[in-house]
Amino acid sequence: MTKNKEIELKIPLSDGEYDELKKRYFSGAEKVLKKDEYFSRYDTLEERIKNNEPKVIRIRTEGEEAYFTIKRKSIKDGIEVNEEKETLITNPEVLYDFLGLSGYHRWFNKEKKAYRYFYKSESYPKLSFHMELVTVNGMKYLEVEVTDTASYTEAEVTKALEDVIKEVGLDPSKKDERSWYELICLNSD
Repeated sequence: MTKNKEIELKIPLSDGEYDELKKRYFSGAEKVLKKDEYFSRYDTLEERIKNNEPKVIRIRTEGEEAYFTIKRKSIKDGIEVNEEKETLITNPEVLYDFLGLSGYHRWFNKEKKAYRYFYKSESYPKLSFHMELVTVNGMKYLEVEVTDTASYTEAEVTKALEDVIKEVGLDPSKKDERSWYELICLNSD
């Protein structure tokens, strides 16, 4: 099992921005399909918050592999700061049965088509920025995250993320702090 602290942000993209980023950074990049199923014991976001349920209880399939993840998320100035625990699962059916027997139900699904790229910034040579150009349930975004945060403060990583967004030609003030649940299920604008 891995336990990471990841700091990430996501920027919504127009079709033109998506196409330009794909051409500049992601041509020849690895393409992945991630299918996420989120689980909860509750029916509403308010109930989940009231009962202190982790924001993410998820089974992700990516190719032939499946992972179980629990994340506790916080948002600070539009930047996600996550405490994440994740493990590879060899037989997801066992976990589906366990979740069902424990009172969990499938809360919502997310399908993410992504191109992966590791961006190196001359301004931050010691940080590795994991960038994904994504289409999630039809919505286009650039997601950028840093997971090797041990030697840096959250403020330093946040500034680095925002600077990298500027370096690739986007406006960091357009970051979207809504969760995928809010974007997919609540149709928030």
